[in-house]
Amino acid sequence: QHWATGVQVAVCVFVAKCEGASAHAMRPQSQDPFDVARFEVDATIKKVQFMHKEWKRLLDQQNTSESQQFKDLHAEISGELQMLDYDIQEVARSIQMVEQNRDKFRLSDAELSARQAFVKKCQEALQEVQSDLSSRRASSKMEEDRRQSLLSHRQKEQDEQQRKSAMDAEGYYAQEQMLQRQLIGQQEDELVELSKATLRVGQVALTINGELQTHVKMLEELNEDIDEQTHRMGILMKGVSAVLKTSNKCQTFGLIGLILLFVVEVWLMFNT
Repeated sequence: QHWATGVQVAVCVFVAKCEGASAHAMRPQSQDPFDVARFEVDATIKKVQFMHKEWKRLLDQQNTSESQQFKDLHAEISGELQMLDYDIQEVARSIQMVEQNRDKFRLSDAELSARQAFVKKCQEALQEVQSDLSSRRASSKMEEDRRQSLLSHRQKEQDEQQRKSAMDAEGYYAQEQMLQRQLIGQQEDELVELSKATLRVGQVALTINGELQTHVKMLEELNEDIDEQTHRMGILMKGVSAVLKTSNKCQTFGLIGLILLFVVEVWLMFNT
C-alpha cells in the first residue's frame, strides 16, 4: 500500500512536470514578462494540487507521526508553496510592468483584467492549499497522531518491561525450583545415610544383645557349676572330717584322690 501510494505521488508529480514542460515548449515567443511567468505558475499549481490531494488521503488514512511518506510529502508541498508564492508575486509584478508600459505591450483592458483574474485565481489556489495544511483539522489530526504514537511507544516500552519482568520472574522461579530440588535431593541422601546408619546401629545392637545373652547363659551355667561344685565340696569336707577322725590309711588315700579330682574339675571348669 505504501509503495502504491509512492507511485501515485510520483506519477502525479511526473504528470505535473510533463504538463509544465509541455506548456514551456508551447509558450509563445513574446517579450511580455507575464507570458514567461504564467506557464511556470500554472505547472507549479497543478503539481501542488496533485500532491495536496495525496496529502489529504495520507492525512485521513495514516498516522502522520509514523508515516515517513506523509512527512516527506508535507515538507515538499511546503517548499513548493514557497516557490509558488514567489512566482505569483513575480506574475503580479509583470502585470504592474504592463500597466506601467501600456504603449509598449499594447494590451486592452480586457486582457489586463484577464491577467489580473489569473493572478487572483492562482492566489486563491495557493491560499486553499496553505489553509488546508495549516488548518485546525490538520493540526488536530497530526497532534492526535503524535499522542497516539507516543502512547503506542510507551505501551510498547511497558509491554517490553513487563515481558522482561515476567522472564526475570520465570528465571528466578526456575532457579528457586532447582535449588529446592537440590535441597530435597540432599535431604533424601541424608535420610538414606541416616537410615543406613540406623540399620547398622540396630545390627550392632542385635549383635551386642546376642553376645549379652550368650554371656548371661554362660554365667548361669557357671553359677550352676559353682553350685554343684560347692555342693560336692561340702560333701567332700564332710568326708574329710570323717576321715580325719579315723586312722584308716585307705580312707585317707581315697580322700586325697577325691580332693585331687575336685581340683582337676575346678581347673577344667574355668579353662574350658
